[in-house]
Amino acid sequence: MKHLLPFLGGLVTFMVISTVFYMGIMPYPTSSCVVPEDEMNMGIMILGNALMVGLATYMIILGGQHSAGAGAKHGAVAGVTVNGMLNLFIYGFFTCDGGHIFPLGEAVIDIAANIAFMAAAGAVIGVIYARKA
Repeated sequence: MKHLLPFLGGLVTFMVISTVFYMGIMPYPTSSCVVPEDEMNMGIMILGNALMVGLATYMIILGGQHSAGAGAKHGAVAGVTVNGMLNLFIYGFFTCDGGHIFPLGEAVIDIAANIAFMAAAGAVIGVIYARKA
């Protein structure tokens, strides 16, 4: 239970911010190789997000500094590492209809956005740990 509340706080923060961004700001990819939005497997998407937030939570625990600033730093590192690897691997390894699944510019925007989302999630995780200390 000691780690569940910070993890859940970070996950909710990440999910709310990223949902606003992906549903309201960034257009859905139009490639024929991307699953249509209504066919997306949301359970798998949530699990993937939970794994990234779990990494940030673990990094914050290892760092031993429980504050919004320290949490944001560790969250941002988790975000750039996980999301950067995901986007760059997909861009570099997969093709669709003779081209990339999405343009490199979209990958860069997604990586930058996830650094900010994970910094916010990490800040919440750090604050929750600080309150329990």
